[in-house]
Amino acid sequence: MRCRSRLCFWAAFAVCVLFTVVAQAQINPFRGSGSRGLSPEDNQLLFDSVARLNAAEPSHAGLSEPWSNPQTGSSGTSTILRVFRSGGMPCHLVRHHVIVAGRPAPDYRLTWCRTPSGEWKTKG
Repeated sequence: MRCRSRLCFWAAFAVCVLFTVVAQAQINPFRGSGSRGLSPEDNQLLFDSVARLNAAEPSHAGLSEPWSNPQTGSSGTSTILRVFRSGGMPCHLVRHHVIVAGRPAPDYRLTWCRTPSGEWKTKG
């Protein structure tokens, strides 16, 4: 069965867009509308706060790491809400409270799991 050229084009385009969005979310889950205005430095500070949380031993619900960028007026707090295992991997459900240029943005809740290689990545 052969694909009709327009149908195949749009189907391939939709698949490419889907994979691009998923890949970008893994790279930076804060790309959504609530994070407009976060500078690359803000993102780095946020991810550094998550790295400190994930490295903390022992980790527990309620553990928080603040971050702040006086140059942009952006700041936030990353807080572990739950510690659990998924697929044999240690995981943390983390709430990211973000203030962009002095204005509160929606909170994000992301699950971070440590892969067998020791790297922490967002899940699902």
